[in-house]
Amino acid sequence: MSMLEFGFMQRALVACTAVCIVAPLVGAFVVQRRQSLIGDGMGHVAFAGVGVAFLAGFAPLWGAAGFAVLAAFALWKLQRSGMSGDLSLAMVFYGGIALGYLLMHRSGMGLNSVLVLLFGSPLNLDWDMVWPIVALAGTVCVIVLALYGPLVAAAFDESAARVSGVPTDKLALVLTIVVGLIVVGGMYALGLLLVAAMMVVPVAAASQLARSYRGTMALGAAIGGSSAIIGLTLAFYADLTPGASIVLTAIAWYLLAAAVRSVALRTTSDAHASA
Repeated sequence: MSMLEFGFMQRALVACTAVCIVAPLVGAFVVQRRQSLIGDGMGHVAFAGVGVAFLAGFAPLWGAAGFAVLAAFALWKLQRSGMSGDLSLAMVFYGGIALGYLLMHRSGMGLNSVLVLLFGSPLNLDWDMVWPIVALAGTVCVIVLALYGPLVAAAFDESAARVSGVPTDKLALVLTIVVGLIVVGGMYALGLLLVAAMMVVPVAAASQLARSYRGTMALGAAIGGSSAIIGLTLAFYADLTPGASIVLTAIAWYLLAAAVRSVALRTTSDAHASA
């Protein structure tokens, strides 16, 4: 029995693969800027947006997106006002998850609904939910490609980029918004607590093997996409939870890449020693 015979698996594959391919493209810049946990924090804020959406009676996806964008502006303003990066992140993110829990309790959401948001439920997606996820992933991809040069310059040496005329403050805002869009796009596919892992883990795996920054991004996207396909396959045939299977597959890729790199370095060292 092929899993592709089932419509729910087709929809899960489209949504999860789209998110997991695009997430490492953004994650490459986040990791380089040493902000690996920003995606996790944006998930906390999106949680508050979902609570507002349930209370107001509109689509949770758009509530999460709106709050993610507002959080990006709030972080940008706080950091420009002189507040340290870690402190501003804590203020916005902890406030977000506290507000989210309060609002969801007020809306009467059950535990199962909350767990779906936190850990994802791609097997329950319909096409009306899949296409907005694909659209968000496509939008993020276009933004990253359009701003690739300035984003690379700011990620590697922000001070030098600023001196050369790159609008680093605005780029930081755009990057934070893009992280928020990825988190929102992956909310139902992977869950608010797991989607951020796909921005970081595939990049970490790719960096073990790639020889350039562009190569790291390309390989990271390939690892992300393959993790979605393999993870969902394991979830279907072994009766596992999809989001967790995808993330653990990505971690397995990292362990394999680290082992290959270790063997390659040892072989090179032995060759030099014998020469």
